[in-house]
Amino acid sequence: MAQAQVKENKPDSSRKTGERRAESEFDLKNYKSDPNDRLILEINHTGWMGLPKDVVQDNLKCIGFNFALMFDKPIGKSAFSFGYGIGLFSHNFHSNADFVRQLDSTRSFVSTRMEPYKREVSLNRYAQKVLEIPIEFRFRTKTDRQFKVHLGGKIGYVVNDFRSVKDGDGKVRTYDIKNINPLRYGINFRIGFEHLALSASYYFTQIFKPGEGPVGVTPYSVGIAIIPY
Repeated sequence: MAQAQVKENKPDSSRKTGERRAESEFDLKNYKSDPNDRLILEINHTGWMGLPKDVVQDNLKCIGFNFALMFDKPIGKSAFSFGYGIGLFSHNFHSNADFVRQLDSTRSFVSTRMEPYKREVSLNRYAQKVLEIPIEFRFRTKTDRQFKVHLGGKIGYVVNDFRSVKDGDGKVRTYDIKNINPLRYGINFRIGFEHLALSASYYFTQIFKPGEGPVGVTPYSVGIAIIPY
């Protein structure tokens, strides 16, 4: 009697290899957006626009820092998300400007004007620490190496400010400068790849309170953002 030959079904190794490769590749169709861009560190050039005549900022010394912790909420499986959180912006302004306090005709109201120092100074810095709440609309490509764009606004409050002036007689630091507007609100923008981006922000609020200082002086920043995760 002829013996029945049983053919053993062996797994197709080439097929399995193909399946594993497909699983490991980026699946665009089944893409699911994950929270991202939650820690943002920025190194910026920080300056003022609309300065009075003869007042010049020292661009090389105007360096500031921004630190933000963000929540990122993806919009379904799309490439878009909303970001919101809290941040601390360190804004430094170096210039030749003296902040001169002056009385009005009744000698009851003190305002501030900016004018060039009349003596030689080696350091003239005005610094602000601004506590901010940013809100952003975000786009990230559905690719392994993500291209990203962030556009939004932020509102903040100046929690600390001071002036440091150093001349031949020594260094003097003065806190809580008069007539400074503590409120800040403006727009911010980032564009980049992966963990690096170019960043910029502009504030609509003026440095000085309305009617109590130079008109039209507003802060801005331009720099590089590092986004670890």
